[in-house]
Amino acid sequence: MGLFSQRKPRGFRHEYIYADERKDRLKAVEDRAKAELGMKAGDGSDHGRLRGMFLDATKHARRRRQRRLNGGFVLSYGIILVLLVLLFAVWKMLLTL
Repeated sequence: MGLFSQRKPRGFRHEYIYADERKDRLKAVEDRAKAELGMKAGDGSDHGRLRGMFLDATKHARRRRQRRLNGGFVLSYGIILVLLVLLFAVWKMLLTL
């Protein structure tokens, strides 16, 4: 039976259900970039310095930034919808006259 040789309990191992591995990898990349720039790895006060560092990383971001710098006006769906409603209202007013 073993009064002096009792079995040890099973060890506790907790696995996170909602762990985000992508977020952890991005945090590691950000810490490496901060280390290369000579910033403190855990310090969040210099967040503004890193903000523009990766803007030219992708074609999409480069084109979007270039359009914004050139002053290009992009019509959004909301603006187009409002213009169509106004045009329809003016057309209805002209038909009733």
